[in-house]
Amino acid sequence: MNTTVTPPLVSLIVPAYNSAAFIQEAIESVRAQSYPYWELIIVDDCSTDDTYKLAANVAKFDHRVKVFRNEQNLGTAGNRKAAFMRSTGEFIAHFDSDDILERYAIEETLRAFAMRPTVSLIYSDLADIDINGQLVGYRNHPPFDPNRLYEHGWRPFGMYRRTVMDKIAGYNDKLPSCEDGDLFMQIAEHFEIYKLPKVLYQYRAHGNNTSSKNKQCSECPARPICNYIRVWAKSANYDPITFTPLGS
Repeated sequence: MNTTVTPPLVSLIVPAYNSAAFIQEAIESVRAQSYPYWELIIVDDCSTDDTYKLAANVAKFDHRVKVFRNEQNLGTAGNRKAAFMRSTGEFIAHFDSDDILERYAIEETLRAFAMRPTVSLIYSDLADIDINGQLVGYRNHPPFDPNRLYEHGWRPFGMYRRTVMDKIAGYNDKLPSCEDGDLFMQIAEHFEIYKLPKVLYQYRAHGNNTSSKNKQCSECPARPICNYIRVWAKSANYDPITFTPLGS
């Protein structure tokens, strides 16, 4: 009887837009992973620079790197969903085209999943780097507490089981961005989450990050359709529409 166990495939999904300055370094950090069973799904959202060309050149000699290009610009949320729809892995991880994975990121996260079979999403701590890749500092995220969801949101590096999509609505492409936080709260409603206390991700701040352009929740007109706000408000005892404490 054959008892060989096939290692799980991990899909890293990357919505890319005008990332030519950083995307090669990002890709190489994935190719250098100690765990080899992954696919890197890069979807270029009609970049006006060489993002697509640079990524496609790598894909020519590494079949694990799969590069696509949208016919029209979908925005961050729509492009993340487009990347997910092309993925095939048992585990899904978000990875941004200007950041860097620590060499053991995938291996360490999968080991944590193996030790915790009831957990459906794992996130880690991260290091902040500047535009030149120099270390700026570290961020120690709080351990996950399902009774204090208002303290939580999407935390790179994050990886989740594909099976969670069977119970949630999936990527909210009606939002202009913040689709990762929306997804996190949907998962948090139904599944167990674990914080892995290790630095597995390098987040690059370069002045043009998508997150820096997002509106504050209190000012965002998308609150009525945002799952992050819906779940956050319930946990914080806030009105999700007026964004004020209930009873005030």
